[in-house]
Amino acid sequence: MDGRKNRIRIIAVAVCLWAALTLTGCATSEAFSAGKDFGEIMSALKCDLFGAEEQNCAPLQIELPVREGFRPVESKSAYASLKDETMREAYRDIESAIFQISPERADNGCFELKYARLRSSLEFDQIYIVKEAVLADHPEAFWVMSSYTVRNNFHDGNYLVLYSKYSADELNAMFGELSDAIASILSHIPDGANELMRETVLHDALVDSIDYDFEAAEADDSSHDAFNIYGALVRKKAVCTGYAGAMKLLLNLVGIESRTVVGMSKNTGHMWNQVRIDGDWYNLDVTWDDSANGGDVLYSRYSYFNLTDERLARNHKTGADYSEMECEYTEDEVYVTTELYNFDLEQCSATQYNYYEMYALHLSELNDDAVDVITRKFISTAQERNELIYILFDNSVNGEEAEAWLSKNNGKKYSALGRSLSASNKSGSAPKIKNCSLVRMSSGKDDIWDNLYAVRLIYA
Repeated sequence: MDGRKNRIRIIAVAVCLWAALTLTGCATSEAFSAGKDFGEIMSALKCDLFGAEEQNCAPLQIELPVREGFRPVESKSAYASLKDETMREAYRDIESAIFQISPERADNGCFELKYARLRSSLEFDQIYIVKEAVLADHPEAFWVMSSYTVRNNFHDGNYLVLYSKYSADELNAMFGELSDAIASILSHIPDGANELMRETVLHDALVDSIDYDFEAAEADDSSHDAFNIYGALVRKKAVCTGYAGAMKLLLNLVGIESRTVVGMSKNTGHMWNQVRIDGDWYNLDVTWDDSANGGDVLYSRYSYFNLTDERLARNHKTGADYSEMECEYTEDEVYVTTELYNFDLEQCSATQYNYYEMYALHLSELNDDAVDVITRKFISTAQERNELIYILFDNSVNGEEAEAWLSKNNGKKYSALGRSLSASNKSGSAPKIKNCSLVRMSSGKDDIWDNLYAVRLIYA
């Protein structure tokens, strides 16, 4: 009788083992495939039958600074893009999970974040989309790695496991550094600053403080801090994802809606921002304003400041909507995509707060009246001891003729800049300018701006 019971038990265990092995991503299947010993396989079988052990996760203590007088805004456009309620539910579960971390390292050497339970009706490609939506809305969660695991068992069903390469103790120290860096930047915003002023201060802070990390970009290692806000704001070296994530976070902290956009620029994957200023949406690419297209950032630091979709499209290609996403199932049993996709974006057609529309001299003719306009600008700029003047010619003006008119002497006739410089120095109403130099801002067919020039004033 006892022998019969033992045989029944063995058969039952064998049936359970067979059933567990047929589960995609189950612990038993993974242990068996990895050649684990019998004890580890049985431990995995126990997990499949009776559920994963309760995690000992601790909540991460992160508190971002705010600027007094400005109320932060919760900008979760990716969540709003999810039309399926099951996906929204998964989003909320993953969102909660990323802020809780296990104290023990997993087999891959990283720290597991809290398991996020998933509905059985959620497809694997939908899980990938939801995970990406959470990370798009939360650039402050810089510790979340791109790699992930979808596990399942009889008891718990499907659940998502995300990882951090940093421990809770390491992250708490990093949060302190990050908080100090953010507070320092926010302190430069004047009291009562309007949205445009807030945006400009934050833009300038990132351009002035961050160096583009070419080495990290070539390595293409998304786990590198150059790809997140910690690299941008604390280590001061980043690639486009670090710039864009930092800009979104800072803008949200001072009450301005923003989102990140992925696409292509200069034949490589790229990320930038959309930002809402006084009710209108604009494109903002801080990375390209900092890189200066290989030139001097002094001159072109605002070339990508608040652009329309039409102008940005000259050298940026925006990724498709996530509804068109096609994922591939990898050997690591996760879904990924090699294409670039976005959650819902806004149309950007306003020009009011484009930098050059606001501050450049707009000229449509090459005549004495235009020289007088430049002279007056020289005088007002010199009185404020500023260094740069931008001149933007109408598209009806021939570019070569405009440049020659500005900078080249024709016999005894001085160039337009030479005449303006002489007149401003003789005016007696401004500091004397020793000389000025001209920089042509547009030089290639894919440039954002045509007929745009920067004039640099050098004081005696």
